[in-house]
Amino acid sequence: MTDTTLTAPAASRVISDKYRPSYPDDLGALEQALRGALSGTSDTVAAYEQALAAWFDSRDAVAVSSGGAALSVALYAAGVRPGDDVLLTPSSPLCTVYPIIAAGANPVFVDTRRHGFGADPASVRERIGARARAIIDIPMWGYPTEVDQLKQQAEQAGVRLILDLAHSHGTTLHGKPLSHYGHLSCFSTHERKPLATGEGGFILTDDPELAKRCRDYSRFGNLNGVDFGLNYKLAALPAALGHSRLATLTEQIDRRRSNARRLLQGLRHPKVHEKQIIAGGNPNYYFLNLALGFADNRAFIDYLDERGIPSDIKRYGCKALYQFPALKQYRLDCPHAEALLAGMTTIPVHPAISEQDLDYMASCINLYEAP
Repeated sequence: MTDTTLTAPAASRVISDKYRPSYPDDLGALEQALRGALSGTSDTVAAYEQALAAWFDSRDAVAVSSGGAALSVALYAAGVRPGDDVLLTPSSPLCTVYPIIAAGANPVFVDTRRHGFGADPASVRERIGARARAIIDIPMWGYPTEVDQLKQQAEQAGVRLILDLAHSHGTTLHGKPLSHYGHLSCFSTHERKPLATGEGGFILTDDPELAKRCRDYSRFGNLNGVDFGLNYKLAALPAALGHSRLATLTEQIDRRRSNARRLLQGLRHPKVHEKQIIAGGNPNYYFLNLALGFADNRAFIDYLDERGIPSDIKRYGCKALYQFPALKQYRLDCPHAEALLAGMTTIPVHPAISEQDLDYMASCINLYEAP
């Protein structure tokens, strides 16, 4: 292998993959919220939910305390109970599978498509059984998946489609938000997400009965002594922050897309290119996904890391979930998912990254020499 350190730039920059903006209206929104009730049933939270539903063109929004809470609530609303099966791809984060196990259900891994992280219809048909109650699809790093086709398959099988859209605020398919295609769509507003409230999440649905189940379950069953529930409510202060920051979300996503275009226009390496975007899809570029064609892709990721360019693949040790010790009992081999994770990296393109940073990253990639 050629010694790339002789030709590539030294670590003259450190590119942060964390985007923690502050906005001029943040303090004002918090001060206004402090004048009213602060609980999860306050008018501030109700106003935030209405704004979320409007922004995402959804009938209902239910604000909750985290993205994980959103999944737990959605699973309950979808009728998932102990002993039931929930199908999902193993290329998702640990955050997606743990709520399934906590619900007493069985995660059943289905393979991805060859080109992307959407659940493969043939694998779903093979592994769906009588105990199945839901399918979870996870568009990783904001790249759309074939959720329109998957919804049709879920409905034919009599199960709910839950979308884990923690990465996908503003991602669209055929001009519609991805949440349009899920029976229940779950979002995170953790501080790294495009819409950030520190911690928090929400659920979107166009089904009024599912919305009621979500709301009731997340509020201790309304403490009526008849319905079961837990406390997953979002408090007023993060709701006020999220409501205020919704006004900047479109501009932020536009900037991410612009940054991705600039970096891609500078790429010249024959073994590095953007991962496939499905027909009709428009990523939000939570992270830019690059497909790699090296004999040792991890060596390339390490090379970038040494030059201050981070990767989620390295940060989280991304691999098929059943390869982690905590999940080995659920192993069902998914070769496409394993190949996808082994053949890619992520590149940050958030709005705080400058044009000089983007050009630097493209230059580092172009100068890499390896088989």
